Amino acid sequence: MSNLFAMILALAGSISAFGQGGFIAHYDAVQVGRNAFATSVKEVPDGYLLFSLGISNDGTGRTHVFVWKVDEQGSFVQRFEHRFGDDRNYDIGYMNSVGDLSDQHFQAALAEGWGYTGETWLYTFGSTGDTLSRKYIMSFAAEDSTSHAIRQTVVTSDGGLILCGFFERPGLTVDAFLVRLNANGDTLWTSRLGTQDQAYVALGVQEYLDGGFLLTGYRNYGSPWYKSFLIRTDAQGNQQWRRLYGGIAAQNGAVRIAADGGILTWSAYREPGWDLDWQQMMLTKWSPSGSVIWQRKVIKDYQVGTQDMEILPDGSIVGAGVIVNRAALVKFSAEGDSLWTREYTLFGSYHGFYDVQQTSDGGFVCTGAAFSFPPSDPGIQTNQVIWVVKTDSLGCVVPGCNTVGVEEYLMDLNDYLRVWPNPVANGAPLTVAFTPPPEFTLNGPLRVVVLDALGRQVHEERVQVGTCQLANLPLATGVYHLHLTDNTRWLAGASFVVE
Repeated sequence: MSNLFAMILALAGSISAFGQGGFIAHYDAVQVGRNAFATSVKEVPDGYLLFSLGISNDGTGRTHVFVWKVDEQGSFVQRFEHRFGDDRNYDIGYMNSVGDLSDQHFQAALAEGWGYTGETWLYTFGSTGDTLSRKYIMSFAAEDSTSHAIRQTVVTSDGGLILCGFFERPGLTVDAFLVRLNANGDTLWTSRLGTQDQAYVALGVQEYLDGGFLLTGYRNYGSPWYKSFLIRTDAQGNQQWRRLYGGIAAQNGAVRIAADGGILTWSAYREPGWDLDWQQMMLTKWSPSGSVIWQRKVIKDYQVGTQDMEILPDGSIVGAGVIVNRAALVKFSAEGDSLWTREYTLFGSYHGFYDVQQTSDGGFVCTGAAFSFPPSDPGIQTNQVIWVVKTDSLGCVVPGCNTVGVEEYLMDLNDYLRVWPNPVANGAPLTVAFTPPPEFTLNGPLRVVVLDALGRQVHEERVQVGTCQLANLPLATGVYHLHLTDNTRWLAGASFVVE
């Protein structure tokens, strides 16, 4: 993790509400060459838990489930590998895969073994990531040639659980799969939902207000290919209605319930006439009967996708997605009006957020995977690393990124920015060094913008790429946020203290 981001968060306690702390961290050094990705992030009192899949440390080469603990600055603390030494592959789901209990404990349905011999077990994790309990849920005889997978675990209003995924048997198509558990982890019922000539894969589920359930995912047979679906069931998992939508859709697993009982889905789609791999993000609000109330379409681009979504206490919505292989957060009002978009990159070829959560300070924390083909940084030992981005409530890693007059935000250039001395004496020059990689090009002149802890601009000047000094800054004692921009983009930033 960059020391720059560690300092930003260390300063956060002395900054007003404007200055919530942020960081970008990845864990390649801890992964030591083993590919891994995180599917869920949970805030705990002294940091964050990352629930992930990765190559085991036991030498088997198998994929096992890990729970990582990182502190409030994003620095690695410890991790638990579950079922070390088991010569089977494990799975923990895909997007926002872990359910929250009320006592800082978490539950998830894990696959122990894949394919026809796979078993599903319910794990309960503590606030440090250790396993508190493990309970068998289901499996099928190998001769049945039946496979199943759980993609998401959600805690229900009665303290039980609803699990969603898919179920497949030879000669039959794939069905969306629901499993209802009571508070003790006992199976109450299972439900398979689909049609005979098509395949349905469920990625997300939510309990509705009447005790029934909403199920979302994608249909990957039929025409058009990859159409999104939304299914509403009763409390026993019986289908009440099904809607197919979104043209040629991408995989989506986010469904949420608005305060007025409306249903929100977060998906991406491609119209039949569009060029291959061009898509658009789409936020849809549905009535309880399955009618579309409104749809908001934003950001048409190459390889656009949508992932997790959350409704915030004021009714606004934040959705995680991908824009041309850059991870993104998109904020909407409760009525679906687009408020802002932030894009985040670390290195290389692809970045995805599989989970976004609002944090106790009003900001956001996201986790997923960053890929590099081949690794573009000599310090990166593997192509796929777990990463975490912590932002303030406006999606800024460095507070104030939204005030500098640009719309595009690049987050992978911070490692090329140095600011010293920090702290700096009142009236002394501040040195700024920005040495981006050779392939980087500016879109216009490079600017330094300095904001105070309340977000007010106190200094701006043009600078050159390289090292420069900001002299005679009219700054009082306190915390400040420095931003580098060109004509169109936020490039990098840092926080510093004037003594």
